[in-house]
Amino acid sequence: TKPIYNKLKIMTIQNLFKYHCITEFSKIIKHRLPYTLFECISLSNRATSNAVILTKKSNTFLHEAAKLWNSTHKRILTPEKGLETSLSLIKLRMRALLLQIQSQDIADAWTPNNFQL
Repeated sequence: TKPIYNKLKIMTIQNLFKYHCITEFSKIIKHRLPYTLFECISLSNRATSNAVILTKKSNTFLHEAAKLWNSTHKRILTPEKGLETSLSLIKLRMRALLLQIQSQDIADAWTPNNFQL
């Protein structure tokens, strides 16, 4: 199935999960909505950092999305704009990054590296 996914540029379910977590998390940070979720997020105090301070380890959306955000924000945000990067550009870069990772390694077999950010 991997050659078909790569040819048609279809993301696997694991990568779709990551894609949607990061795009929704970026909306929460950027627009501060819904505010109840934004209140639970601790942004780094460093002026040049867009990292999120992780909460106590849990299996919640916010914790998982924050981990994914911290591992990818430097690759998907425009350095000069930071969180002002448009959502469409974030989505475009995130999709390209996940498709690139998904197509690595063996051409016709899935490996764990195809799902690691």
